[in-house]
Amino acid sequence: MRTHRRGAILPLMSAVFTVFLIMAAFSINLARMQLTRTELKAATDAASRAGAEALARLDSTSAAVQAAIDGAAKNTVGNVPLTLTSDDVELGAVEQNQSGIWVFEAGETPTDSVQVNATASTSLTFSQLIGRSTFSPSATSTAAFVENEICLVVDRSHSMCFNLSGTDWVYPTGTGPNDMLISSAPADGSRWRTLESAIGAFLDTVAAVNSTQRVALVTWGSDITLQSYEGNLTGRTFPAAVIDAGLSTNLSPIRSAVLNRGQDIMLGGTNMTAGMQLGVSVLTGAGSHQFAKKTMILMTDGKWNQGNNPISTANNARAAGITIHTVTFLDAADQTDMKKVAKATGGTHYHASDAAALEDAFRELARNLPIVLTD
Repeated sequence: MRTHRRGAILPLMSAVFTVFLIMAAFSINLARMQLTRTELKAATDAASRAGAEALARLDSTSAAVQAAIDGAAKNTVGNVPLTLTSDDVELGAVEQNQSGIWVFEAGETPTDSVQVNATASTSLTFSQLIGRSTFSPSATSTAAFVENEICLVVDRSHSMCFNLSGTDWVYPTGTGPNDMLISSAPADGSRWRTLESAIGAFLDTVAAVNSTQRVALVTWGSDITLQSYEGNLTGRTFPAAVIDAGLSTNLSPIRSAVLNRGQDIMLGGTNMTAGMQLGVSVLTGAGSHQFAKKTMILMTDGKWNQGNNPISTANNARAAGITIHTVTFLDAADQTDMKKVAKATGGTHYHASDAAALEDAFRELARNLPIVLTD
């Protein structure tokens, strides 16, 4: 009797073990398939963005195709670099339909977009059990340089008069001998003068990459009234945030506004939310274009100390379809909240520890902003 039972259990155990192996194989392969899809999509996105950036910067279709191929090769799928040929890269134009959806048309002109079609293959485990040895997904990514509206929202609080040491109340050599808090415009070697150069590099790159972009400038600090300490001493008043230049493809007003700001005293604290709110108004108000890609570039050398929490304002910006990229300057700046602001809107945070890094950050933003993934 026991022998018969033992004989009946063995086939059952064998069947259970087989089912277990099949389930294990299924789970392992499912994870591998999902990872392959994710890596392939990331690689094709990188390739199409690289192609579109080259197309805008170099105005060359052959350079765009090669940049897409090179961009793909810098990304791995299943630990293997993604290999493309010129047949995998198509050039064309995108157009928004009435629903705001981008539609790609291969071969259309004027050429403003790059589409990458890629396939990758990965081997599967327990192929004899599942009856399949490989998984070969495909992915498509289209990137285009499209109508773009950008608002520079930059800090003009008094700390922008300090030098680049990162220490408060330390001014550049050559700052006026009078009360530095209320009498002196930012001197050479100040944070504002450094920002002037970075904004100049940004505008030069915008003009070179895609001169159809519309750019505005908002500067912010804090409210200075005649009842405030600085206002009482100087007899001057300043609002917390000001539109120094409205949205336009003409970048000269921004250059002039930045220079003019540097000729005057800078007072007040850091009401970042005031600047952000005005930036949102610029990008969504009268004169803005409904279907344009909306971007805010928020720069500070410090930490907000007046007004509402900027993270709440970032959530409002996201609801309005605005992406915020944040830039912190010098290591004393508050990177934590600025990273949160960028993350809340799908943006990127850049940190610059010195003048060269600040220019690099603004140049990189100018190169990448015109490029948008449309699928």
